[in-house]
Amino acid sequence: MTADRRIGLLMACTTASLWGLLAIAMKVATEQVPVLTIVWFRFTFAFVVLACLVGLRDRKRLRILFRPPQLLLIGALGLTLNYMGYLGGLNYTTPSNAQVLIQTAPLMLAMVGIFVFGERLVKAQWLGVVLSLVGFVFFTLDQQQGGVVSSEHFLLGNLLLFGGAVTWVLYAAIAKHLGGIGYRPQDLNLVIYGLPALTLWFLADFEILAAMDWKLWLLMCFLGANTLVAYGALGEAFKRIPAYQVGLIITLNPLITLAAMAVLQIFSPSWLPSDKVGALGYSAALLVVGGVIQVLRKAPPAEKGVPGPDHSEAKGLKS
Repeated sequence: MTADRRIGLLMACTTASLWGLLAIAMKVATEQVPVLTIVWFRFTFAFVVLACLVGLRDRKRLRILFRPPQLLLIGALGLTLNYMGYLGGLNYTTPSNAQVLIQTAPLMLAMVGIFVFGERLVKAQWLGVVLSLVGFVFFTLDQQQGGVVSSEHFLLGNLLLFGGAVTWVLYAAIAKHLGGIGYRPQDLNLVIYGLPALTLWFLADFEILAAMDWKLWLLMCFLGANTLVAYGALGEAFKRIPAYQVGLIITLNPLITLAAMAVLQIFSPSWLPSDKVGALGYSAALLVVGGVIQVLRKAPPAEKGVPGPDHSEAKGLKS
C-alpha cells in the first residue's frame, strides 16, 4: 500500500468518525442553543478559518467571494437548508434516528446520477436500494416502538431530516458539476460557508452566545471545527483514493453513532441525549448501511457505448 493511499484512507476514516460523533454533539448543543444559532456559528467558524488558510496561501483565490458562479449560490443555499433540516430533525428525534435517516441522501443522489447525469445502476446496486428502503421501514418501526419521543415530534423530525437530505443532494449535485469544470473544492467551500455566515447572522441569538460557559463554547467550537476538518479531510481523501472507496467508508458513520451511543449509555452521563435502539433497530441500521454500500460500490465495467456510473458523488452526509 502506497503512502498516498494510506493517507487517503486515514482522511476518509477521519471524516466518517467526525460525522459519526457529530450527531451526538449537536443533540447536546440543541438542548441549550437555538438551531439557527448553531447553524450560523458552524458556518462562520468554518469560513473564518478557511478564509485565513486560503488567503495565506494565495490571496487571489479569495476573489471567488466577489464573483462566485451563480450556480454555487444555489449550492450554498442547499447546504444551508441541509444544516437547518438536519439540526431541526435532530432536535425532535434522536442521534441514532437522524444518522440512519439521513442516509437517504446518497440514495437520492444515485437517482440524480441516473436521471440528470445519464449514469446507470447495475442489478446489484438496485438490490442495495431495495435493501436500504426495507431497512428504513424497520428502523422507523423500532423507533416508534421505543417511544423516546412523541409520535408527533417523531414525524416532524423525520420530515425535517428528509428535507435536509433532499437539499444536500441539491448541494452535492452542484458541487459535483462545478468541481468537474475546474473549480477547487476549498474555493467552492469559501462561498458555501461564507454565504450562510453572512445571511444568517441576524437570526443568531448573540445573547445566548455571550452567556455560554466555557464547556458550551468548547462544544460549539468542536461543531465548527468538525465542519471544517471533516470536509477538508474528505477533499484530501478524494485526491488520493477512488471516490467510491471514500463513499463506502463514510457510509459507516451511522454505525459509529450507534456504537458511541451504546458505549456512552453504559456510563449514563447527565448530558447524554435520550436514545433507544432495540435489536430490530440495530438489524435495520445494518440493512440500511449495507444497502447504501451496495449502491455506492464500484460497478463492473460498462458495456461498450454504455456509460458506467460515476461514483464521485458518493460522499455520504451532514450537517
